[in-house]
Amino acid sequence: MRILRTLFLSCLAAVLLLLSLANSEKVELNFLPENLSFLLGINFALNVPLFLVFFSGIFIGLVIGFVWEWLREFKFRVEANNYQKRLLRAETELSELQAKENKKDDVLKLLEKVEMKN
Repeated sequence: MRILRTLFLSCLAAVLLLLSLANSEKVELNFLPENLSFLLGINFALNVPLFLVFFSGIFIGLVIGFVWEWLREFKFRVEANNYQKRLLRAETELSELQAKENKKDDVLKLLEKVEMKN
């Protein structure tokens, strides 16, 4: 499996390198449309390689997707955390009840401890 993953990542790196070399010409990236920048008197533009624009778009899309998914799953994480706390409380209560029941018999108490370890 490790060899397959390494082979896939090597091929992906080669394709991305070829894509970057094929699209290394500079493009002008304007942050406002031409008419709006004329109206506001602000004309902010960058000259960057085309592959950088392409890869930045992919990276920004991935970050937005990860944040979106993390926010979507928030309610499930809260619910799982609440169930975990309830389970811990119930286990504590059960062990206290078992300790009260087995207080008189030391042999049963030792057997319960062995069962809980397994």
